[in-house]
Amino acid sequence: MVLVDTRGRRYLKILKRGHRLTVRGTVLEVDSIVGRDEGVLVGRGEPERFRVFRPSYAELAVRIQRAAEPVFAKDAGLMIMRGDIRAGDSLVEVGAGTGVLTLALLGILGSGGSLTSYELREDFAAQARHNITLYHGEAPNWALKVRDARNGIDERGVDHVLADVPEPASLLDPAADALRPGGSLIAYVPTVGQFEELRERLGGHPAYTGAETWEALERSWHVEPPSVRPDHRMVAHTGFVTLARRIPH
Repeated sequence: MVLVDTRGRRYLKILKRGHRLTVRGTVLEVDSIVGRDEGVLVGRGEPERFRVFRPSYAELAVRIQRAAEPVFAKDAGLMIMRGDIRAGDSLVEVGAGTGVLTLALLGILGSGGSLTSYELREDFAAQARHNITLYHGEAPNWALKVRDARNGIDERGVDHVLADVPEPASLLDPAADALRPGGSLIAYVPTVGQFEELRERLGGHPAYTGAETWEALERSWHVEPPSVRPDHRMVAHTGFVTLARRIPH
């Protein structure tokens, strides 16, 4: 859960029955929180009081323990919307990292969808399993394969292949084998050189058409009347999202 204090500071905590939490000098009995409505106020009479909420993907992405840099909310939203990822779809994720984006995808796909994640590094895969269990729970529609997807993707007829790897251009053939006609290839990379190579390879590949690339910027606002203005800092560049559609060939 996320605990929000009276100054808006947020704390990501795991609630376990029978345990106590100490946050900024306030001792909270977990059993008095579990099962109550979101937004409830806890800690009355203590040094700090908190509202309790289920964490959003955006909050998990910046607060979850992780060994790999995650895909942040502004980029995840771009990938999901531009890629037309819907409940019930089938999706292959290449480069699971430590499972942060995987959590968002499981939420979008729902119990009727299917998600298979490929991850090259065993340590990342172990962290992904841990995070999915901790923050999502049972996920019978999720499979995690520890191997190099460049050597082949097992799945066939899937709706989407989403790649968060340094060289997505090397996945074009395996992804084409996995995608159904009309399915989407979605790639996330941090540098111009990476997406430039990908676009060049896509332009000459007979299995893809309609490639587009976007960069998302995010700026929050300071709202404390009479001072209403953009914040001094913004989340500018994090990465580029490229989308192409699979066609028969």
